[in-house]
Amino acid sequence: MIGRFVHGPWNEPLSQLAGKPVRVARTEREGDGVDRGRRAGASLVSTGSLDALGVAAGATRPVDGRRFRMTIGVDGLEPHAEDDWIGSRVRLGGAVVAVRENVGRCAVTTLDPDSGIRDLDTLGVIAAYRGDVPTREPLPFGVWGEVVEPGPVAVGDPVEVDPQ
Repeated sequence: MIGRFVHGPWNEPLSQLAGKPVRVARTEREGDGVDRGRRAGASLVSTGSLDALGVAAGATRPVDGRRFRMTIGVDGLEPHAEDDWIGSRVRLGGAVVAVRENVGRCAVTTLDPDSGIRDLDTLGVIAAYRGDVPTREPLPFGVWGEVVEPGPVAVGDPVEVDPQ
């Protein structure tokens, strides 16, 4: 992957927030910075899964989905129903996503998305109640897929699974 440092006014404020030097970088080719390569254009997590995580964690308030940096949040599903979409195509509004695999989670999910303070042991909770899920990804929570038909997606759009 080829990239370059981006110059601008954000390095100093980000460094202060992180408590150590930070420099913003950009890949030269679009898509090179995606952690699962060019095929991983979308990630999906259901609110049912977020609710189940909250119950398992004993949380006193709903788990904020922003922790998981998903592209699409889906309402109206049983917890982890999105796991069953692996290998299927899912129409989301005007787009179609070929769901490839679970998303393995990292320590960023333990941080409050507003403050950046570690406040929920998401990894320990996921390991405790999802550790036996057969997947290539450790600590599975949500799914990722390739956008095979780009199109507009809006809040309230229908979600339709085509098992192929």
